[in-house]
Amino acid sequence: MKTKILFFAFFLFQTITILAQDMASLRTEALKSYKASVNMNFDAIFETTYPKVFDIVSQDQMKAMFGQMMENEQFSIKLVEVEPNFSFGEIKKIEGKTFCFIDHNNVMSMKFKEPMEDAESMVEIFKSSMSAEKVTYDKLTNSFRIEMRSTLIAVADDLTKNQWKFLNKDKENKMFSMLFDEKIVKALGL
Repeated sequence: MKTKILFFAFFLFQTITILAQDMASLRTEALKSYKASVNMNFDAIFETTYPKVFDIVSQDQMKAMFGQMMENEQFSIKLVEVEPNFSFGEIKKIEGKTFCFIDHNNVMSMKFKEPMEDAESMVEIFKSSMSAEKVTYDKLTNSFRIEMRSTLIAVADDLTKNQWKFLNKDKENKMFSMLFDEKIVKALGL
């Protein structure tokens, strides 16, 4: 009986230790991913991105898309580094893969090149289309500050050598659905 209790205690201790290590590495990697994005460090962004993404869009294509999105004829976008205040969901194991949703603060500055005619309607558009919590317009700089909570989906599996890699969660979960089967999508409530 004493052996069984000792074995159970050891097993429980190991499980708690593994989960604590998993959460510690998840926190570290999530911060690395956040900082890479804020600094627009493409190499670091690609290093923290779930690798199957690059089967759909190459790194060169992604770099070009980011470049076009961040600076074009109409506006420029800069991500503003703030305290991310990560909020970690439950770590779930499904079909040999491990997932976790991570919410974090995300702030961007969007500067328009032409004067804004109707800044108030743009504020409302940003709030609804981006689920932004706060949008402010600065007439002097012709720019919007957009504050929101964004969600990263962390994935660790054989492909990542069980290291955490990330996807940005979009509203319709299109990218996630392209990468994972319907069973996983349903199990995660997407």
